[in-house]
Amino acid sequence: MASRAAIAEPELDAPAAQAGEVALSLVIPARNEEAAIERVLGEFKTALAALGVCSEIIVVDDASTDQTAARATLVAGVRVIKNPRNLGYGHSLLRGMEVARGRYFAIADADGTYPPASLATLWKLINDGADHAIGRRTGDNLTEHFGMRMIYRWLCNYVAGEDVPDANSGLRIMDRRIVEELRGDLCRGFSFTTSLTLASLLSGWVVAFAPIPYSKRVGKSHVRRLRDALRTAQYLVQIVAVYNPLKLYLPLIGFAVALGFAGFLYGAIKPSPWGTMTAVLMAAVVLILIGLSGVAYISARSGARRRGPGRV
Repeated sequence: MASRAAIAEPELDAPAAQAGEVALSLVIPARNEEAAIERVLGEFKTALAALGVCSEIIVVDDASTDQTAARATLVAGVRVIKNPRNLGYGHSLLRGMEVARGRYFAIADADGTYPPASLATLWKLINDGADHAIGRRTGDNLTEHFGMRMIYRWLCNYVAGEDVPDANSGLRIMDRRIVEELRGDLCRGFSFTTSLTLASLLSGWVVAFAPIPYSKRVGKSHVRRLRDALRTAQYLVQIVAVYNPLKLYLPLIGFAVALGFAGFLYGAIKPSPWGTMTAVLMAAVVLILIGLSGVAYISARSGARRRGPGRV
């Protein structure tokens, strides 16, 4: 995994910071969102004020080619950071978090899809003891095909070992220590939120979900379905290999054993060098996979002592 830089942690003992200290930092990445950015920022300012805690808003302009950055600066009190080039969704969020002062981080999108008023629901989960509160999107504006959504959810459930209602939601609040400790395991692109959700769960942080409405975006989506789907699959494999490698290797071992046994039976019923070769080859593969799974498991157990409060 990539090395991670430390994020300085303010010494606050509760979600509500002491007078004058920032309790909650909202980080919003934006690329070519000039049509919605001012309205979205205004609504989030109102929602944050209603929480009654000291807060801040940081917009990370990801090398927009329109007036996104200029319009964001028109909203009083909003800090705007500009990427020198298009770095991607996750990288932009991490850049914003590096300069954020809050004991807790919130993230949201700049396209008008997430309801600012739902921050109150997530903040209540934090006050009730959650380390990581995630908005579970509802409504008819989820654009993913139902079948693909179900496959994706099943994969996330398999990796996490529990039900994950919405791993990829872009509206959430989290303890900044989560990002501090998991930063090196997080995707820098579109799958940042998926990797953050699964790594949080597998590291033992308390993750809670609450239903939120999800609206149609303003403007054109930046999602590239095939590319982003492949990258998400890559990170699912990466996360399970790091945090729970037996879930990756045991199915592979089972498949190799089954194939080897089939080759053995074929060679016994109809003598053929191909059946014998298949059985021998699969036996070698099984031994290699067992060795790799043992090494990966020991590595994961060692890493668990450095990540989060608890489990692999």
